[in-house]
Amino acid sequence: MISGGQIIYNNLVRKNVKNVFLYSGGAIMPLIDCFYKGNINYYINSNEQNGCHAAVGYAKSTNKTGVMITTSGPGITNCITPILDSNNDSTPLVVLSGQVSLNTMGSCAFQESPATDITKPITKWSYCVKDINELDSVMDEAFFIANDKKKGAVHIDLPKCIISKKTKYVENLENLEELKYEDDIFNLEISNIINKSEKPILYVGQGCNNYSEQLRYLIDKYQIPITTTMHAMGVYDERKELALQMCGMHGSYAANTALQNADCIIAIGARFDDRTTGLPSKYAPVARKNKSIIHCNIEKSEIDKNIKSNYSYNGDADLFINHLIKNLKVKNRKSWINQLNIWKNKHPFEFYNDKYNKLKTQNVLVEINKQTQKRDDIIYTFGVGNHLMMGCQFIDWKTPKSILASGSLGVMGCSIGYSIGAQIANLDKTVISIDGDGSFNMTLTDLKTIKEYNLPIKIAIINDSSLSMVRIWEKLFFEERYTATNNPNNPDYVNLAKSFGINSISCDNIEDLEETIDEFLECKGPILCEFKVIGEECLPLVGPGKALDDMILFREYNNLNLDLSECEAPC
Repeated sequence: MISGGQIIYNNLVRKNVKNVFLYSGGAIMPLIDCFYKGNINYYINSNEQNGCHAAVGYAKSTNKTGVMITTSGPGITNCITPILDSNNDSTPLVVLSGQVSLNTMGSCAFQESPATDITKPITKWSYCVKDINELDSVMDEAFFIANDKKKGAVHIDLPKCIISKKTKYVENLENLEELKYEDDIFNLEISNIINKSEKPILYVGQGCNNYSEQLRYLIDKYQIPITTTMHAMGVYDERKELALQMCGMHGSYAANTALQNADCIIAIGARFDDRTTGLPSKYAPVARKNKSIIHCNIEKSEIDKNIKSNYSYNGDADLFINHLIKNLKVKNRKSWINQLNIWKNKHPFEFYNDKYNKLKTQNVLVEINKQTQKRDDIIYTFGVGNHLMMGCQFIDWKTPKSILASGSLGVMGCSIGYSIGAQIANLDKTVISIDGDGSFNMTLTDLKTIKEYNLPIKIAIINDSSLSMVRIWEKLFFEERYTATNNPNNPDYVNLAKSFGINSISCDNIEDLEETIDEFLECKGPILCEFKVIGEECLPLVGPGKALDDMILFREYNNLNLDLSECEAPC
């Protein structure tokens, strides 16, 4: 005889799950107890939200499924934000939650919540187990669904009576076959359109992150320039000539202008989200007129969802890229590449040093980038705010999955959890968490977790004592009515870290920056560095309701008489 909890544990072992994140409580204890002196490592964060963020960071940085185990009621409700974050960013996550026993469900029992009703709209699958004999097959299906096609979150609710009960165990032998995409669905007209194109561009999303080698071959051989979404930065080395860096709201002038002028757009593993297109009706006018917008996506519902394509391929990026490699022809596109270089040189990402040598966020990022140029073992995690967008701009992204950030949902406070998950999954790499003060304040209790497991994470706090991105929007779109964006009473982050037993340093001027960052990066264990900076606008900026190439540019910013009174602030 075997308990329901042990069936689940054995299933995880059989799936070769090495690490899980969990937070205990009454309803989930029969499962948690199975981890006692078991073969699966488990990590306990300071709360369920941080634990679930860590599971997401674990999954984002690997090809593995993140696993979070939590109790009923507030345990699962505290996981809602990371669950939605995972699902929106196509990250495989399985969340196992305790639940009150079946005979008390619906009675508003202690620590009861309508868990599956809450998670159903924000997951690929949400299910409450009602029979111990289905546990094994439900677990198999959960992992399959989380990883099938467009990856995402799955939630399994486990009543205490089910995981406590014992039964005669019969292993589920059903084999869930992963859907295979047929090669013959490739339309050869796609390659013909690209071959005819004089000004093509690749617009690439995270669906290509596992296929960077094939993508590099495609780009270099056929001389097709590339721009990426935030999640795909590093899939192609941004220091190379054909790289245009990130496109979108705070993307590069060259990338945005190229997309608006390209006669053919090849979108692979991206979804044309609003942050990368600007006003949809004004997006890609040349390619649209030329009927040459091509879209490859593994999820059929994403095709024609935001931008209508002229040709599409519903399948995996790997197959699509290989089809292109086989069917494209080498073509001289020097004129197009020369034009792209002119745009790159005309408006690069730039900033001015403060005349009093005070630190800016950009100074910090540039120096970190300078000192890590020759390294390919860095994983950066970010919270959400200006520090993230500036990080996208001023760090040279060289390898795929080297940036972990919350894209679609835009979750402040996720960086420290992501960094914990990424470090546990990648013990041979250096993990740097870069966070703003407002974002870090939300989840700083996980300094305890970093210390407890002695994770050598480098934490950079960009402290300008404000929610700087929203504050800038107040400046631009709300006539400088600054409301609820100041953080005048932030903690002393250096002493805060020390109270958790973590090394800590600080820097507030350019003269000390190089030496401080060297100490920061060379520290063998965990370290926190507080960078006291002055806030500044993140430019370029595509204004609300504007075309992708209608940007507020850095050099023109102070010379423009901007009338934004009729504009809405960005979402």
